[in-house]
Amino acid sequence: MLFTSCENEEPPISFASNPGFFTKWVLSKEGATCNQGGTYTGSNQNHKTELIILPNLTYNYVIDGELVQTGSFFAQNGNITFTPSIHPNDINLYSTYILTGPNLFITTTELLNSGSREICNVKRVYTRER
Repeated sequence: MLFTSCENEEPPISFASNPGFFTKWVLSKEGATCNQGGTYTGSNQNHKTELIILPNLTYNYVIDGELVQTGSFFAQNGNITFTPSIHPNDINLYSTYILTGPNLFITTTELLNSGSREICNVKRVYTRER
């Protein structure tokens, strides 16, 4: 007997398959919609937040020129996992991402804050630094 699968699973993202993903991204917009009806727009205007994606599948997270976190990531089929997470109140193992031209959209499910029970869908837009 021979079994075949019709599912065409995309391989994990790599520098060879998508070199444009591996660059410095600057947070340009942030907003959330929460399950108790609240919404908010991020206040990143006061800080420069950079997500630097490196070809060896690691990242650096930099705020105002200071390295605040390093780790690894895995991206496949529109899902991305940062280890450790770059979003402190993240409640899912993975986030979703969309790469469109100069923008990287990352959407996470997070608690409103560390002591909250309110769950929010947070969308962040990163722009490729030129």
